[in-house]
Amino acid sequence: MRHCRPAARSGDTRREEEPMFIEQRIYTAHPGKLPAWLKCYGEIGGPASSRTLTPLMGMFTVEFGQINRVLFLRGFDDIDQRERGLAARDADPEWKRFLEESRGIGALVAQEAKLLKTVPFSPIQTVGQPFKRTIEGEQMFVDHRTYDFEPGRINAWIEAYRDIGKPVQDRLLGQLLFFAVTECGPINQAVFAWAYSSMADRDRRRTAMAADPGWAEFQKATGGLGALKAQTTMILKPVPWSPIR
Repeated sequence: MRHCRPAARSGDTRREEEPMFIEQRIYTAHPGKLPAWLKCYGEIGGPASSRTLTPLMGMFTVEFGQINRVLFLRGFDDIDQRERGLAARDADPEWKRFLEESRGIGALVAQEAKLLKTVPFSPIQTVGQPFKRTIEGEQMFVDHRTYDFEPGRINAWIEAYRDIGKPVQDRLLGQLLFFAVTECGPINQAVFAWAYSSMADRDRRRTAMAADPGWAEFQKATGGLGALKAQTTMILKPVPWSPIR
């Protein structure tokens, strides 16, 4: 089922080629053991992955939400590119060393993977696209959101968001990092993230958004759709080697 690309309007100049795949992984660790696993990944596993797979998009720890977790994102032009990269990584001696050393840490409790596809208005659209930070300051807090939709209703909501809601957020919020929908894993989901310079910055900006007449118009336009089932948010912080930081 293809539910992820709202139709372009007449005269629309947005990107029309096939979307990029994003693999999102979330690893949950035993309390107190994530720092050692991250150190091992940063020194051994990450470099091995970068040699054999496509470039890392971003890697983050969870500040608010279910903690003791790390979330990372990697883009692919197609699934075959991913499969070729995984085969090369699995044969890499340094990756094998990472697996051996990380097993000795005994950190991981659970692993979750989703395959996403970008929508046309997502800022990140190509594999290896350089990240350009537009928020002020040196810190970054990422508001990562997952919205679950009733089957068949995601397109209408995304179109309303594109046309009414996103212009308000572009004007008032921080920096949109990516916007995608699930291709594999729990489907009928939109997954997207906004970056802020601080938690106080996030609070001020979201308060201004809630008071804006344009946001009230978006809520009115989407309220009658009966589209949303659930909304989940996490606050993330980038690790030192994350390209998004």
